[in-house]
Formats: sequence, structure tokens, C-alpha cells
Amino acid sequence: MEVTLSGRMGGPEAGIACLPAIVAYRPRLKAALAPLAVDGLAVLDITLHVGGSITDSAAQGFTAQARYLRKPEKLTVAIYVSRRDAEAEREPDVAAWLLRGLESMPRSASVAALDLDAVLDALRAAG
Repeated sequence: MEVTLSGRMGGPEAGIACLPAIVAYRPRLKAALAPLAVDGLAVLDITLHVGGSITDSAAQGFTAQARYLRKPEKLTVAIYVSRRDAEAEREPDVAAWLLRGLESMPRSASVAALDLDAVLDALRAAG
């Protein structure tokens, strides 16, 4: 399975604190998920939106959204980390954010049809 991980920062302090952690986690994420095969899923596209001083993407708290496109077999996941949550951690825990987002995201019927258990297990193991 192909996987992408990107980040959108809500302020310069979020970029300084979180962007290096996101970039450093990419190879581990790709190595953990590349050998997996999920029926109906060829691409997992994840974006972390980390709140900051300019824009707090998740002012209401940690949230996640998912959208599945059947034709290209692509699951797009947006995970929103509030400024408060991001600042509460000494080191950004990208792995925990991804796992929390994938576990908690509301699942439409099309997303619920995907068996994401292997993905979640691989993320737990990759830590």
C-alpha cells in the first residue's frame, strides 16, 4: 500500500516543533504500511493539521475526518491537533496522533467497509 504523510502548521512555532517530527516519522510509517494489503485500498493519504498561533485547526479539540474514493482506492484522512494538545507535549508524538486519529475518525459506510485493523496494528507496532 502506498502511504503519504504531510503536515499543515497553524503557526511558525508549530512548524518548528512539529514539522521535523512529521518528516522523521515518514520512513517508519512507509516501512510499516508498505507490505500491507487492504482490499479496496491502494493509497492512504494522511495530513496532520497542527494548530498554532495563527490558526488553531482544532480549537474544539482533537478530531479526524476521512474520505474514501472508490475508483482510485484512496483513503484521505485529515487529523486535526489543537494548539493546546500540541503545546502540551514536550516532543510531538506523531505516531500517537496518527493512531488516535485513525481510531477515532467517524467512518462513513464506504470507510467502514475497509478492514483497517492491519493498518492500526502496524501503526501500534511501529510506534
